[in-house]
Amino acid sequence: MRPGILLIGSLALAALSPAVLPSAVQAAPFCVRVTGLPDQCLYADPQACQREAARQGGRCEANPAEIEAPVSAFNYCLAQAGGVMSCVYPAFSDCAGDARRLGGACVAARPLAPPNPVKQPGVDPYGVQRP
Repeated sequence: MRPGILLIGSLALAALSPAVLPSAVQAAPFCVRVTGLPDQCLYADPQACQREAARQGGRCEANPAEIEAPVSAFNYCLAQAGGVMSCVYPAFSDCAGDARRLGGACVAARPLAPPNPVKQPGVDPYGVQRP
């Protein structure tokens, strides 16, 4: 076997290996989402993600496999570089506007847990119950 053929075969295998790796290995915190195409989770920088989303006519969103949605009283959080989250957006349109302006991505927040139910007022939970 000639060394040139072995080298070409090795280069071809190296070029194909990223396509064979599981998607979790290739995941990045920010994805470009375009209708009709698979998510492109290739961006570590949200500003680069926003630029590419604008170029393709899509949206830059946080990758749910990489960024855990925080618990918030508001519906959406703005994820920025360095893991900074601002959870102050009740509507997606507000979050998306700031994401484009500030170079970030919107994440749907997890809702707060409901408060514990209030026991009947005036009932002593430690009182003796007689039949």
